Amino acid sequence: MTAEEFSALYLIATTGLNDTGWHWFSYHFYVGPTPFASSILSSCASIDRRATGIGTDLLRELVAIGGRERDERQYEQLLQKLSEILVIERVVNCPWPEETTFQHEPAAVPGGPRPELLISYPEGRLVVEVKTPALLEHIRARATNGIQLAYRGGVPLELAEELGEDAVTLPRDNPVLDFLRDGERKFVGFRQDPGTASLLVIVWDDFIYEPISALVNERSGLLTRNSFARAPNGTPQTYPNVDAVIAIRHLNYLIAGSREEILGDRLTAMDFGDGCALPNVLFDVEGARPIPTFVLDALRAFRHDDPGLRMFAEYNPQDMVFWL
Repeated sequence: MTAEEFSALYLIATTGLNDTGWHWFSYHFYVGPTPFASSILSSCASIDRRATGIGTDLLRELVAIGGRERDERQYEQLLQKLSEILVIERVVNCPWPEETTFQHEPAAVPGGPRPELLISYPEGRLVVEVKTPALLEHIRARATNGIQLAYRGGVPLELAEELGEDAVTLPRDNPVLDFLRDGERKFVGFRQDPGTASLLVIVWDDFIYEPISALVNERSGLLTRNSFARAPNGTPQTYPNVDAVIAIRHLNYLIAGSREEILGDRLTAMDFGDGCALPNVLFDVEGARPIPTFVLDALRAFRHDDPGLRMFAEYNPQDMVFWL
């Protein structure tokens, strides 16, 4: 990031924070800025270089989320916005052709739903939506309860309760279902163009088996024929306008970075990691329109059934987890 980029974005951030009032990240921007705030500014500058104005817009949106002191709902909204910045930076900096254009929060029709990003390039278009679940209460439950069920329809809840001495941590599959439905809603207008592919990105934490279990477990997985989500006629609900889903394990870095904690294998909270970092997970749909390979590579996404992933427990659906 150049000095000019830093100065311009830092002024936008601090001016926005002054207008917003109480903000979870005020300290990070006003003191220093800290490495956490600097990483946000650097990511927004990186986006602006390839997609003029989009990084600046995202920064303005980030600093506007505030005004209620220590409101955890707003903190989770900030994590969602950081996830958008994280993914958009990776996608816009892919090796797109020179003629490529980027639109932030476009609408297929006036007043229609707006996904995060539309990329138009000579060979077609790609529309991207980014989702992040509210996980704070779930994280606390995982840290407290001795038993966790990662999906519904497997181990009966009554049995899990008998085996444990405290409450059971329940699946977070309803948010994943909401993400699929919202992606379907936002993508449908764009996919009237046969050259448009769609990508839903879900940013999770390190417990990546949770979205994997919700999506592809054999008993009730949302992308299987046994999905617990049913259409009005009783058949499994499908998402014909969602071509692929990628689950990214990064939320823990955003949370730790906002606390200025040591990040281990990342330099900053917005550092996506290199080729040696733990992979993310791709769920594609049979007959779907292809996503450019360089986008999948940039997001470090491997198919969920890749033999190299399946040999590790955390990349497989889990029936029941015992925490010691």
